[in-house]
Amino acid sequence: MKLRTLLALALVTPAVAGTLTAQTADGPCPGFYPNPQVGHYAEVQFTNAAGEGMLIRFAVVGSEAVDGRTHYWIEVVSEPPDIGENVIVQMLVPFYPFEHQDLKSYIVKLPGAPARQVPQDLLDQNSAQVATGSSWQKLCGSAEELGVEQVTVPAGTFNARHYRAGGDKTDEVWIADVPFGLVKLLQADSKMELIKHGTDAESSLTEKPVGLESQSRR
Repeated sequence: MKLRTLLALALVTPAVAGTLTAQTADGPCPGFYPNPQVGHYAEVQFTNAAGEGMLIRFAVVGSEAVDGRTHYWIEVVSEPPDIGENVIVQMLVPFYPFEHQDLKSYIVKLPGAPARQVPQDLLDQNSAQVATGSSWQKLCGSAEELGVEQVTVPAGTFNARHYRAGGDKTDEVWIADVPFGLVKLLQADSKMELIKHGTDAESSLTEKPVGLESQSRR
């Protein structure tokens, strides 16, 4: 499986955000999302236009210092239909949300294979490939605020800020004070809803990652 596909498994399509308490002070959307807290998790149900669903679990499973600054291990666990079993991805980043160039480390575990750490040169190549696409900064900056609304999803009823993406996009998102912020997201061909959230997440990896051969050494 190509690195670009592995990265895509971990990154939800950038949406728009609302103002929250305990907001991040920097990153691509300063003042929009809550600061990462170790142990926080959120489970969301993704459904496409054909009605096919996939459960995705986001969690903050650890932290460590990089160049004197606290970075967070963000874990994403999903079961892509073309794989049929859980894929575990862990990313070391300084804030959430983040752009591809913010990644300091990336680990992936595919079914039946050991956990592998992607070398930095491959991360740099992927960042260069996606640099011209949509970014959190662009989308957050162009979002239209529609006010606070009460929205009900499987995880409960929340007072959430409703936003619509700017430009020619029709994406709409509802953001509340929950881990990772997302309560509901509507796109032209898919949707996501919050199923469950909590504060006791732990890493799903039980093994030490091995190195993945870099592109430059092939």
